[in-house]
Amino acid sequence: MTYAETLAWMHSMPRVRTAPTLSRMERLLALLGNPEKLLAGRFIHVTGTNGKGSVCAFLSTVLRRQGYRVGRFISPYIMEFRERMELDGVQITEEEVALLGEEIRACVNRFTQETGEIPLEFELVTLMGLLWFSRKNCDLVVMEVGIGGTYDATNVITPLLSVIMRVDYDHTELLGDTLAKIAEQKSGIIKSGAPCVLYPNEQEVEAVVSARCHAVGSALVRPDTACLTLGDARPGRICFSYHGTDYILSLSGLYQVTNALTAIEALHLLPSLGYPVSEESIRAGLSETTFPARFEVLEDDPYLILDGAHNASGIAAMAENIRFYFPGRPLLYLCGMLCDKHPDAVLSAVLDPERVHFVACITPPTPRAMDGEVLAGIIRERGIAAGAFPDIPTALDALRKMQAEDFGAENTPPILCFGSLYSAGDIRRACGHRMETE
Repeated sequence: MTYAETLAWMHSMPRVRTAPTLSRMERLLALLGNPEKLLAGRFIHVTGTNGKGSVCAFLSTVLRRQGYRVGRFISPYIMEFRERMELDGVQITEEEVALLGEEIRACVNRFTQETGEIPLEFELVTLMGLLWFSRKNCDLVVMEVGIGGTYDATNVITPLLSVIMRVDYDHTELLGDTLAKIAEQKSGIIKSGAPCVLYPNEQEVEAVVSARCHAVGSALVRPDTACLTLGDARPGRICFSYHGTDYILSLSGLYQVTNALTAIEALHLLPSLGYPVSEESIRAGLSETTFPARFEVLEDDPYLILDGAHNASGIAAMAENIRFYFPGRPLLYLCGMLCDKHPDAVLSAVLDPERVHFVACITPPTPRAMDGEVLAGIIRERGIAAGAFPDIPTALDALRKMQAEDFGAENTPPILCFGSLYSAGDIRRACGHRMETE
């Protein structure tokens, strides 16, 4: 198979089933020689509703700075499938994807003949990552969960430590309709003897995670936000002090500070687990970390910002950034959402009729997308001007024209693009941000 054929084959597989299980992954891995066992105890396993990708970026950048050979597995990708797995900051090649795809397809054919079952798409992606990392002889692998934890395809690994980020309402049809139920699923990645670092969460989430840690014998560590002092913050640079040590981030979202604290606590645990990490590497690595579509400044004169916010907690965090960085300024939005995200409720935090001048609505490139005209209708019902556009370049052209013609230089509104990560890659391309292979 070619690279494109491999992706087409994997994407043709089912995405989800109502009866979750790890049995398919365990059987497939056994047929492949259990590559995950070659890396047992070298995984940093990360779950949560928001912040997973950012903390994975912090951890992998710092560990590379320390000199470790580091694999990173993330979900989803922004611009290209190969972002899902990288080694020392370099993505898997198209040739490697194709070769591993051939091997996995032969395994799947045998699996289907023996069991009559068909694997899920994400199970195949996870298999590919585990095979690749095992053959690259990684010192450590930072591995992000797909959905949930207990029955996620990644939960076949033996972690060195686990990290649970902010837990909120998302994928409730799979994980449950209360924070406690969702937290129970997320806490399934906590394993005996492997410490767990928990991002500051609601009390009911913390209670579930604490109980799981106690039950399996895992030490629980939490960041202490009382020891945090925020310094200078502007788009593209945030300074803060934690326990008296000064740090600088090259990211923009204020939520990245708490994400960074969670990463710092995880990194401080590693020396006791046999992986020394210096404070110099932590400070340098955090300052060098970049991550797309997290209140990312794509243009700065005037501002055009891309944020992957697509659920209630993500939108609320974006609203906090808007209030901090652009107090009192009019706003222009580009937004596209999925049908299952309940946009009327989710968007309420950022739909201020006194400030939002116009919302350009698009249809994200996925079968689960809400039609842009339907979204525009929902927004117009709130008394805000909105319109649907056939594509992202056309929408951006209209918004830039408004920036230039409808406002004075002193009051030019930022353009904020958000609502779905499925659109993020196309938005970055439309602004001239491309992968090195494109």
